[in-house]
Amino acid sequence: MPETLVRAPGRPRDTTLEATVLSATVDLLLERDTREVTMTAITERSGVSRAAIYRRWPSREELIAAALDSVRSEVEITPSGSCLDTILDTYEQASEVVDGRVGTLIKKRVALGLENEKLRALSWERHVSRRREPVAAEIRRGMETGEIDPGVDVEAMIDLINGMYYYQLVVRSAGSEDPAAARERVRNAVRLVFEGAARRG
Repeated sequence: MPETLVRAPGRPRDTTLEATVLSATVDLLLERDTREVTMTAITERSGVSRAAIYRRWPSREELIAAALDSVRSEVEITPSGSCLDTILDTYEQASEVVDGRVGTLIKKRVALGLENEKLRALSWERHVSRRREPVAAEIRRGMETGEIDPGVDVEAMIDLINGMYYYQLVVRSAGSEDPAAARERVRNAVRLVFEGAARRG
């Protein structure tokens, strides 16, 4: 007996409309001051009605959080030896694509989060925290292999590692030093975190 495809109740999501609105929002974030990225500007740029946008994103903050996340690739971690080596390789690959428009949008995310607590909370809850899950899983693998002390606070360890890369990519001037030297300094900082998290005895 052939399988019957059962559609869930409700209207199916229009992925074309979604992509159009997200792309228009990203373009506006790149072109304008964040305060000028209004729902009116987004409807005009995308050509999608305000009603259709609000059916998908109940607020401006939810739409902007989704747009900022739409340009980021998923975090994929493939163990490459030790937990330290895997983390270093993963972050190195991720940092290589954080330039140009992606880098600009990361800085916009930071600025918007400082200006708007609701947007910061939404961005964390629906997007940023999800990207931490593969890193947390890799740190727990390090605990299982004996590389990391099982009593280490996983969330705090991720904060330390992420903070170093954010500081390098967002705070420090990209042209202030040789890129290779900057990468090595951050890698050395991650090594220090792992030394502090190493299993004792």
